[in-house]
Amino acid sequence: MFNKKLSIAALALSTVASGSAFATENDGYKVDLDLRTFYMDRDWEVGEDTLAAGQAFKLSVASPYYGGVIGFDATVTHVVELMDDKTIRSSDVLTPEGNGYTTVENLYVKLKPAENVNLRAGRMVMMTPLLNDLQSRLSAPSTQAVFGEASFDNAGVYAFYSDEASKNNSESFTEYRANGEDYSIASLGGTYKFANGVSSHIQYAVADDYLKQSFFNVTYSTKLSDYDVTLDAIHMRGSDDGALYGSDYDSNLTSLTAKFAKGNWAYTVNYQTVGGDDGYNIKWGGQDDTQFFTYGAVQLLDFNANDIQALQFRVDYDVPSLPGLHLMARHTEGWDIDTGSVTDGERRETNFDAKYTVQSGKAKDLSVQLRVAHVDGNSIPRINDVRLIMDYPINLL
Repeated sequence: MFNKKLSIAALALSTVASGSAFATENDGYKVDLDLRTFYMDRDWEVGEDTLAAGQAFKLSVASPYYGGVIGFDATVTHVVELMDDKTIRSSDVLTPEGNGYTTVENLYVKLKPAENVNLRAGRMVMMTPLLNDLQSRLSAPSTQAVFGEASFDNAGVYAFYSDEASKNNSESFTEYRANGEDYSIASLGGTYKFANGVSSHIQYAVADDYLKQSFFNVTYSTKLSDYDVTLDAIHMRGSDDGALYGSDYDSNLTSLTAKFAKGNWAYTVNYQTVGGDDGYNIKWGGQDDTQFFTYGAVQLLDFNANDIQALQFRVDYDVPSLPGLHLMARHTEGWDIDTGSVTDGERRETNFDAKYTVQSGKAKDLSVQLRVAHVDGNSIPRINDVRLIMDYPINLL
């Protein structure tokens, strides 16, 4: 059955690729079809193994701004089950029942009342540090919101209001909800780039009577001998905003990163620590699946446990003899973890990634990626995770 479904997916891939030639007059419209094949084999020490695979067909339509003022964007993803052999969960590759699904990632009206101002209202893939819809499976999560941004010479500001969210493997949107009550999220953020190479980003977000968070980021880029150097500092603060959270909550997370790049090589060192009374919780409840914008958040772990200190070493290499092949190896070591039942806990994760992107020809931009992770420690079960991902973006119009 798996081979049959895989053959159907391959046939669809070749058919759509050859059919992209029928796009002619676009009248300002942009139509894309993204194909993603995703395979996961996750082995848990406690026996909750996962073996799942799916094929996603993502159709995206972006209209021009009619009259230079109003337009719309829409993205629909259909996922076909290729394989599902799980014991307890499918790890969001498919639905919780192990089936395929169809989801609306984007469906919003966009407005441009001024050249430097953009507004969106509807369902959208959000991308801010404190509320985001990062895609790590076959489809992206989505957020129902009103979002506005304005850009200036070296600065930008944005704000949003959101009342519903959808998980990446869900066909419906639901309210943010806790302890029997609904709530919404409001946020204000901004960026500024200084002339000396320093960039900054600040965001504040609050869900009334549930949770409030702040995000501060400073990045500095410079040259040191023959190396391109990037220094990055992130500080986050979170606390409960009232009774809906269900308990007192107070936490802060600090991430410090240095990256040195020269030629085909890049070396990254990151230190991350969590303070306060609790591990850092970035999620807003309901179906929200916000992820960390920090180097310490890796393939499986976020290294956000209470009192944790974590050190990461990472090496990236672009293979010069095979353009398009990128290799990455990374190890993150965490210690001083306090989980209540375990003090001075340890957890570690080792990752290896290999990604090849076709550089020319009919299959240009097709990419194949292998991601491998191993997790162990005395405060977490041992996990082995293998993912194989194939992406093929096609511009239809």
